[in-house]
Amino acid sequence: MIGSNFPRAAADAVRSGAADPNITLLLFPLMRRLMVKRAKVRRVLRRLEQMYGTRTWTRPACGLDVLVEALLAQNTNMANATSGYRQLRRRFRSWNAVMAAPVEDVQRQIAICGLARMRARRLQDLLRIIRAQRGKLDIEFLRDEAPRAAYDWLTSFYGIGPKTAAFTLLFAFALPVLPVDNGVLRVLRRTRLVRAKARDAEAEHTMSPLIAPGRHYAMHVLLFTHAKQRCRPKNPKCDECRLLELCPHGKRRVRHAAPEQPEEVTTLRRRAARLATFASAGILRSSDADGAGVLRPRGRAR
Repeated sequence: MIGSNFPRAAADAVRSGAADPNITLLLFPLMRRLMVKRAKVRRVLRRLEQMYGTRTWTRPACGLDVLVEALLAQNTNMANATSGYRQLRRRFRSWNAVMAAPVEDVQRQIAICGLARMRARRLQDLLRIIRAQRGKLDIEFLRDEAPRAAYDWLTSFYGIGPKTAAFTLLFAFALPVLPVDNGVLRVLRRTRLVRAKARDAEAEHTMSPLIAPGRHYAMHVLLFTHAKQRCRPKNPKCDECRLLELCPHGKRRVRHAAPEQPEEVTTLRRRAARLATFASAGILRSSDADGAGVLRPRGRAR
């Protein structure tokens, strides 16, 4: 998020003569790399939209609702997090009621999320701290804060990490940040938009300034969708991916992919492998299969 306008500011400084001439040669290569990376980000987003359609941000009713749901989604899937959040809201009419309730009652409602006791205590502690600092259970002030200040305020709470903070700022207030989960990180690494060993916090800091204003929500949702549908951890569908031209990982997989075998050859190889498995297990002798592939149990007279 820091330095999102650096290339433009640096260019203006050089043109106006405000920049030190001794560092001009250092500025332009960096500016060029950033411009190339931004162009690649635009191409990636455009091709994702061609595959999955456009995505538009919808303003939620309350930013605190988004923060709580993001907390419940830690170390679990969104289906369980949404289910636990809905049960919690059906049982308690307000966040003040959640804060004042016995921890066992809160724990019971969010049990589906796992680690329920820890989550219940962290949630109640978070609500108490927010009320102590702000005077009420409300985080709408973050809408008018600078992205870095809002991010730092959220991550100052115990149990709120980079992903939870970025998710809250983007989905609740449409601030220019990119939440990075495992799937999004996998796509960013494979397309070389971030380092191969980058973690979620580094990826968020690298990518957020590169995305055009107002496009962070679409970028996150489409990357998340792509990671689930095509860019899977194992056996990604590179042959039907429109990002293949921009993806060094996909190019390497397609280049080294084994050629397709005729159906007859594949069938014979599977049959041979099956016979070898049975023979090694002592179920059949390798000679107990005739030329037509008929299996004969061990010990039966021919």
